[in-house]
Amino acid sequence: MDTKTGVDGPVTVIKSYSVPVEEAERFIEVYQENAGIMAHQPGFLRSRLHRPLADAPEVRFVHIADWSSGLALDRATADPEWLSSMQRMFDDPGLHITSEPAGYRVVVQFEPS
Repeated sequence: MDTKTGVDGPVTVIKSYSVPVEEAERFIEVYQENAGIMAHQPGFLRSRLHRPLADAPEVRFVHIADWSSGLALDRATADPEWLSSMQRMFDDPGLHITSEPAGYRVVVQFEPS
């Protein structure tokens, strides 16, 4: 996965993961291991995994992680422990994951006044 952002400002990673409904709980367990590794990286701000209110045959999770900078994210995604965790997740014979990762930066923001 190419994650080099080259961005020196804040970034948000948004990934969707789809798994068969019967694998959803296992995916959550594996996700927590992976996110726990990233949570200790410099520049990590927070990570959230969203699950739809109603499941379908394929559950589409949405992962959102905020980083202080794209450069911090670039360094974190080069971490061998994290890379190994990602490899284990996608190689797990009990999980059939499809994923669509992307990095974003905020261009418009509204907050309560």
